[in-house]
Amino acid sequence: MPAPLATRAPGSPTARAAALRSDLAHLLSSDDRLFAFGRRAAWVLLPFGLAMVLLVYGTGPDPRRNWYGDPLGNDFVQVWVAGRSALEGRGADPYDLPVHLANLKAACGQACRFAWHYPPVFLLPAAAMALLDLQPAYLLWTALSLALFALAMRVAAGRRDAAFVALAHPLVLCNLVYGQNGLFTASLLTLGAVLVDRRPWLAGLCFGLLAYKPHFAALAPLLLLVTGRRECLAACASTVLALCLASLALFGTAPWTGFLGTLGDTNRIILQNAAASLNLNASAFGAVRLLGGSMAAAWTAQGLVAVLALGLACRAWSRPTDPTLRAAALLVSAPLLSPYLPVYDLAPLVPAVLLLALAAHRAGGLRPRERALLCAVPLFAVVREAAALTGFPLGFVLSMATFACIAKRVMPRSVTPSRRRSGTGGAEALTEPAAAGSGRAA
Repeated sequence: MPAPLATRAPGSPTARAAALRSDLAHLLSSDDRLFAFGRRAAWVLLPFGLAMVLLVYGTGPDPRRNWYGDPLGNDFVQVWVAGRSALEGRGADPYDLPVHLANLKAACGQACRFAWHYPPVFLLPAAAMALLDLQPAYLLWTALSLALFALAMRVAAGRRDAAFVALAHPLVLCNLVYGQNGLFTASLLTLGAVLVDRRPWLAGLCFGLLAYKPHFAALAPLLLLVTGRRECLAACASTVLALCLASLALFGTAPWTGFLGTLGDTNRIILQNAAASLNLNASAFGAVRLLGGSMAAAWTAQGLVAVLALGLACRAWSRPTDPTLRAAALLVSAPLLSPYLPVYDLAPLVPAVLLLALAAHRAGGLRPRERALLCAVPLFAVVREAAALTGFPLGFVLSMATFACIAKRVMPRSVTPSRRRSGTGGAEALTEPAAAGSGRAA
């Protein structure tokens, strides 16, 4: 009589499925395995993403358009056009919407709906880019933004492999595809936050260079003022003043007059009319509007979130806090203050999560909610698509999840040894950043 068949014989589909489930469970519960997986994924995702940016978005059958038929470099085209206008002595053109749109059409051969909302200090790098033709300018812009971001992640992490994993984040690719400045913003915020005690003048310079994005730049000087970091604050203010004077000297007063005169139009175009589409805006304001809420409800939600963000940042910077968490608190809070937060401007969340992981390592390992946040990182690749298809504000939810994890570390209910994890991983996965020896905030 033949022996009965085993229900889970070695190599059977059932056994393989069980082994796969067990392996995934171990992956999701081990810090060092999760980080090792991230490193391997980065070796695939980063080269693939860069190749796609260069070949699909950086070239095309038309010298001024990519293979999708969009302007070469997408949003970057208006940076280049504004810079070209400034070089030709027409620095006020970007602030005259019909004229700016006509210049865009002349440059890329098709109608565009981009509006210029930046202060005149941004005409300085725009003019520098416009010294080149559009394609080499876009490639240089891409290389510079990626190089500065890599440097910032290296300084923040204290090791190359952790910085390399950060470079493979979907928000990095998003910024390169759009030709946007989110990586510059995230890099300057990160360098300022991690160098504020060791190199206060350099940190102040980084914070001051953010003057091209006032809604992101405002939080850092406030924290410097509250915490009495006078040297860093002086460097920040001097940098902003130098940028303003340089823009006046090079381009005259017309761009400033135009900028101030368009502030009301910016509010109408971006917030009231949502000209860039609701699925692009990942702020609390945008989330409420996407869900069908009124303007009043959107402003109320934005105000509440801004108060929470400001409270966390002030708490982290005004009381003794791990410098790594202090920097993460600034990085996660600054974007949440703005009612307009396009998905590419979520880039500061990348170093915020990196710094959170470093702090978790030193405290004994990642907590379950923090590990879940790391596992959810691929969702950043479909933030806008998810909002467009489902009406669900995924970008805002991911932002608030990051905020909640950092807030939990900054403001724990208790710090008893029994609540610390001895952990299964992390000791070999991550090391302290170079800034860890800078001490705690006064």
